[in-house]
Parts: sequence; structure tokens; C-alpha cells
Amino acid sequence: MTDVLFCGAWDEGPGYPRTTSLRQGLLAAGCVVRECRGKGLGRAKQALLRAPWRWPAAFCQQRAERARLTSQLAAELAVRRPDCVVVPYPGHALASAIAAQAHAAGVPVVLDLFLSAYDTVVEDRALAHPGSLAAWWCAHVDRRACAAADLVLVDTAANAAYAAVLTGLPAERFAWLPVHDPDAPAPAPLPPSGPRLRLLFFGTGVPLHGLSAWIEAVALAPDVELTLVGGTPSDRAAARARLGARLDLQPEFVDRSRLQQLIAASDVVAGIFGRSGKAQRVVPLKVAHALAAGRPVVTADTPAVAQWLDGSGAVFLAPVGDVAALADCLQRLAGDRRQVAAAAAVARPAYDRAFGTARLAARWTEALQRLGVGRLAAAVGA
Repeated sequence: MTDVLFCGAWDEGPGYPRTTSLRQGLLAAGCVVRECRGKGLGRAKQALLRAPWRWPAAFCQQRAERARLTSQLAAELAVRRPDCVVVPYPGHALASAIAAQAHAAGVPVVLDLFLSAYDTVVEDRALAHPGSLAAWWCAHVDRRACAAADLVLVDTAANAAYAAVLTGLPAERFAWLPVHDPDAPAPAPLPPSGPRLRLLFFGTGVPLHGLSAWIEAVALAPDVELTLVGGTPSDRAAARARLGARLDLQPEFVDRSRLQQLIAASDVVAGIFGRSGKAQRVVPLKVAHALAAGRPVVTADTPAVAQWLDGSGAVFLAPVGDVAALADCLQRLAGDRRQVAAAAAVARPAYDRAFGTARLAARWTEALQRLGVGRLAAAVGA
């Protein structure tokens, strides 16, 4: 049985499903998973991204954490040598030190890059300008981390190709594991039809989500109402001003049980409508959440969505950046609830095929075989 050691400083719990998903996929593939874990940053990462002047202090803290973690890793390797070390996201600052120790013991290393620092800070959120010192540093962090690992994971094939170009490393070093909902509930039946189509948006309001476009589209679709979870203060103010009684404004953050209640009360869920390059390459976790819960998704027609969900019948697409077309799509669905019901019926099967645990296990199997790691106890079909 393949023995995998997670080593890093990751976050888990509400809002941080990635490492839990990785673990579930490995367990489903017949692996044993152990942990060597430091302290994660949690939601402090978001504030840190917006405060470059705090990066030097954070770097010093990371150095201390790295020293403590590598000492712990040395002890783990001395007691029981794993077949593979996995560095979960965010492992950018830890990958090099972890890889040096693991390689000295003859153990290959997998880095779950998941999100590129450069893509997030510079291209998606525009917190630093291309060519700036901060942009250079983010690219350097990405490349150094990826160069240290034997295999680097992201969430889509398009992001794997992007990361290879960004870092200048061979494409063979990169692979993808899809997003996944580790707490996927049984799909809920659609609620009885109301006078308006109930659209649910949940998210932080990052540019990828395109919340301002969703607000404007609902304003142009009189038979649609919006339930809004999250968003920035300015987004929430704009929604109140534009939608009035057609807005159900929820808190900026709700726990998973409350989110499931809101999904169950909705007819369709909003995906993404951002214009960035990242929006073209990803299928965000919110799409997987919605499909797992049995809800169709309305989202931008991007290459990533087309690759993963084209032909599934579970998504409704509008051209990227075309708010009028998005409004027309929503208004059309408001007038054709049979189409919504048909999409809801195939939503969970679409999730299982593209993002379910068996799919994740199959991708893990392929990734570990590429590294020549062990012999998996459970053969999982692709």
C-alpha cells in the first residue's frame, strides 16, 4: 500500500477544501496518508495579499515556521520513510526546504501549487503591476517552488500549461487534479416554482466571479431575484441600489450547513463572469458545489467550462463579458422551468463524472504512476 506523507502548513475547515479533497482522493486510490503539519495562515492570506508592505515580516515568520517544519519532517523520515511527500497548498514558501530533505532521503515530492502567486496577485486581482518588484517576486516564488518538486499539481489542464509557461519549466513537470467537494451532500430536490427564478451567488467578490456583471444582469431580468452571499461592501451596496426587493442579502460569510440550505432554496447558481485569463482556465469550486447539490449553473462560456461540462446539460452559458446575453439567459430560464428541472436532474451525475471522488482518485493514480511511486492497492478506472 502506497504511503503518502503530507508536509506543509495548510488550512482546512470551512472555505478550505483543497487538502481535504486531495486526502480523500488518495484514500480512494488505496493509499495511506500521514501528516507532518505546521500552522497555516487561514484568512490572513487575503489581508496579506493586499498589504505588500507586510510581506517582509511575513517572510521572516515563514522562515521560522519552515525551520520548525523541516525539523519535524526529519524526525518523520527517520522513523518511517514514505513513498511520496505531498506539499499541500499553499506550499510556495515551504516547497524548496521540504523537497531538499525529502530528496536527500530518496523520496519524490509532489507540490499542489493549486493557485499561482503571480496569477493571483498580478493578473487576476491586479494588486501589483506587471514588471513591478512585487510581480517579479511572485513569479520567482512560483518558479522556485515548482522547480523544487518532482511533480506540480494544479486544477485544470489549461492551468498546467499556463504554469509551465510562467515558470519556464518543462510541461511534463505539471499535472492536474480537478476541484472537488469533500463534503458533497445528497442532491436536494428543486423547491416549488415561485413567481421569480431564484439565482444564488456566493463568493468573496474577487474579479474572477464578476459579481458586478451578475448584479447588472439580474437588474435587466425582471423575473429573476438574487440571493447574495459575500461580495465586497461596494458590491453589496450596488446590489441593494439596483435590485431593491429582488435582492435577498445574506451575510458576507455563511457556514457550510447554511450554504446548503441556500442552495436547496435556489433554482440555479451563479458561476463566474470575470474577464481575466484565469477565468478562461478554471472551473471554480463554487460550480462543483452547486452541481454536487443538484443545482444547474449559469456561467460564462469559457474554454475550461466547455472542456469539463460541455454536453452535460447541467450548465447554461453566456458569452464572457456580455451582460445583456447573461440577462437574456436568466430571463429565458425564468420562463422555462422545465428546462431548469431537466438541468437539475443531470447536475449531480455531471459532478460525479468531472469532479467526484472516483475521478480524483483516478487522477491521483496517474500522477503517482508518473513518479513511479509504489503499487496502488486499488486500481481506479479513469
